[in-house]
Amino acid sequence: MMDHMPGSSHSGVALSGILFALATLGGEVAAQSQRGFYYSTSVGVASGASTVARLTGANHPTRCDRLLYADPNDAPAGPECQSTALDFVFTFEPERGLGGSAVVGYALGALALELEAVQRHQIIHEAPLTLGTGAGAAITGKDTEWSTGLPPWGDLSEFRSRQLFANAHYRLANGSRFTPYLGVGGGLARTDYRFYLGLLRKSIAEGYLEVFGGSSQNPEASPEWQRRAAGSLSQLDARVSDTGIGFQVLGGIEVGYSEQVSFDLRARWVRVPEVDMDQRWLTIRSHAPVHSDGTTPFVSQLNFSELGYIGITAGVLFRP
Repeated sequence: MMDHMPGSSHSGVALSGILFALATLGGEVAAQSQRGFYYSTSVGVASGASTVARLTGANHPTRCDRLLYADPNDAPAGPECQSTALDFVFTFEPERGLGGSAVVGYALGALALELEAVQRHQIIHEAPLTLGTGAGAAITGKDTEWSTGLPPWGDLSEFRSRQLFANAHYRLANGSRFTPYLGVGGGLARTDYRFYLGLLRKSIAEGYLEVFGGSSQNPEASPEWQRRAAGSLSQLDARVSDTGIGFQVLGGIEVGYSEQVSFDLRARWVRVPEVDMDQRWLTIRSHAPVHSDGTTPFVSQLNFSELGYIGITAGVLFRP
């Protein structure tokens, strides 16, 4: 499934319009005299979309967790322990990153065919948790349980993407050294990154027992599961590597320096697939990553979307 990229879709349409206008500045179309192989390499900047991570899956009320009791048989198991839904959403805003590409192409007059390898590195900051529309009652009422010193957070790090695209673009000669072009490409797109999610409950000193009407001054008066859940941490740590089919719209200007050498300024709008995966948690309430029955692995579903970007690179093109 392709990512929707609502914000970047508008940017992509705008970029496509700019590239088309740029390409038509050359005036009447004329066939290029160059034919044969060429090679180019370039570096530049990349601006990513607002990447969205969504986690869904089953959950059970904290009081039903058998591992929060010295005697697991003391945990309730009635209708109040039925499964409810998790629906966590994190929206990450990346900084401007670095991009680069290497191209092997063949010019057929005005038409050029290319094989292009592209790489992008991006720094993406932590994002706060928001609840999706599918979140169940067992999670929507927990706002007062989380630590105020470290509220629920998600982190997307070590992000990079690589593409191997076949491109076709058309050059518009105008009798000058400046030759605009416009094209499209598609092929394999790979993304690699690490996603971490942390949910830290208030400690007894922070007032966890007070959330349920108890008192930190008299913790023994509160139920066992509350005392043991206080200060507990649930963590998910996923390393993601996914390859799918992506595409790009590209355009730019080639500036001739000599018959063998040109400078190339290229812009691209890249769209890559969404990523879907199952991931077992690292810990649940500071114990093994299992559901409230104490044995079933705690596994959630992850979806990552809006992984595309806009990039601008400058480089050198060589003709043998």
